[in-house]
Amino acid sequence: MTTTIGYLRRSRITEGNNSIQTQKKMIEDFCETNNLILTQIVVDDGISGSGEKTHKRDGYNSVMKMVEDGEVDNLVVISLSRWGRNLGEIYKSVELMNNTDTHFYSIKENIDTSSPYGRFTINLLSSLYEMELELIRERVKDTLKVKKESGKVYSKTPFGFSRVGDDLVENPKEKRVLRKMLRLKEKGFSYRDISNYLTKNRHKNKSGGKWSRENVYSVMKTYLKNEKITLQFS
Repeated sequence: MTTTIGYLRRSRITEGNNSIQTQKKMIEDFCETNNLILTQIVVDDGISGSGEKTHKRDGYNSVMKMVEDGEVDNLVVISLSRWGRNLGEIYKSVELMNNTDTHFYSIKENIDTSSPYGRFTINLLSSLYEMELELIRERVKDTLKVKKESGKVYSKTPFGFSRVGDDLVENPKEKRVLRKMLRLKEKGFSYRDISNYLTKNRHKNKSGGKWSRENVYSVMKTYLKNEKITLQFS
């Protein structure tokens, strides 16, 4: 049986056309028009998509867990702004859907990843996201340069990067660990829980030792500070 999930989110301050009832009707009409049998509707009520408490979006997290487990064939949302808090999160979630053969539909943007146009749009998101990562790398390099020119010693290379001469390059292994840390945090894990997970799975910190709560907090704080330039959706 094909599983089609509709996802709804209502902000604390927005009503009217964006109410849960209106969103539900839009998704039901979309599914009927496109011959999709709506299996389930998941709701996050009164949660801000652009806020820092994404890990508390129980509906979003439950949907992504189902996607990760290969239990969703189609996911329908009203708009990208109702689905993800920023471009990076949206792209990563859709990338996971591609890996699990889940078709993603965003009604307002007319995105359908089962179609050539939809795949083109997602590829465009991918390009924008890569550009943002490049801007983050440049920002880190500029910070190091300023510290060096001002006479300040900056001996530590940020987690997720390696130093080649005066240049910083991405460290793929550390980037994978960092992405795992962010996913765990979004699922509600504490910094201590994350450090225990990393230690249990034999992931080393930058100095090659065991992770501590403080290590995890420092690494994630640095990364999220640099990620402030990420395109935000209202």
